[in-house]
Amino acid sequence: MNENRAQLSSYSNPKGRMLAVLALFRHGNDTLLELHRSVAEPTLKRLRMFVLRSKVTLQDCTAELPATGLVGESAAGWLESLGLPLPQEPMQSASRDGVVVIRRLGAEPRWSVHGPVAGLESLPAAGFEAWRRADLRAGVPTVYAETREMFVPQMANLDALGGISFNKGCYTGQEIVARLHYLGQLKRRMFLLRAAVAAKPGEPVYDAAGDGQAVGEVVDAVADGDATLLTAVLQISHAGSEQLALAAIDGPRLGPAQALIATT
Repeated sequence: MNENRAQLSSYSNPKGRMLAVLALFRHGNDTLLELHRSVAEPTLKRLRMFVLRSKVTLQDCTAELPATGLVGESAAGWLESLGLPLPQEPMQSASRDGVVVIRRLGAEPRWSVHGPVAGLESLPAAGFEAWRRADLRAGVPTVYAETREMFVPQMANLDALGGISFNKGCYTGQEIVARLHYLGQLKRRMFLLRAAVAAKPGEPVYDAAGDGQAVGEVVDAVADGDATLLTAVLQISHAGSEQLALAAIDGPRLGPAQALIATT
């Protein structure tokens, strides 16, 4: 991470289970951590435990630094019309007059704008669900209060998104994360699915052709027309099943699991 590049990362407990997924970026002399509101307070409280003699201040700056997401083919034109920079590479950032613009992950054109910008309020509003759908299609996970300490970063594909360093030393949960990378065989990955009903983070996923035990859990879900688009961490051995079900073994059937990365 530097003034020209944002960084996707996670914060884990000593067992390597994620407490939060973070997007980190520079804003002037500050480092900002973007994460879901439901885990913001416990994450802030936990991080403050590690501020000892360092000249570091941690605080919630949500009110002082508004964030807006622009999604779709018109997004680049909107940014240019507002005189804002237009970074092109995934997670590349650029700033102008105290406003930071980040090109986010995924094939769909989208940027996040951090800071007050005159004229943003006049742009067509698609709603936050449009941003969440883009996150799911890009394979970007979110940790909610319901899913804290549920997934190791690799299960949510953070290794494939550049969100894990296997060279950096001494971070919480590193032993588990590194051991899984170098010695283990990852048996669970995050996949994209569809459901005809609403789904919630943390809900179990079953394989009706299996032994009755859950084979995964929902990571995130958002309405998509008359259906629900969702991501779920699944046992790779069951991801190809045509009988995946939500919440119970005889629950609503899920559409075929779509791999977000190549799996072996």
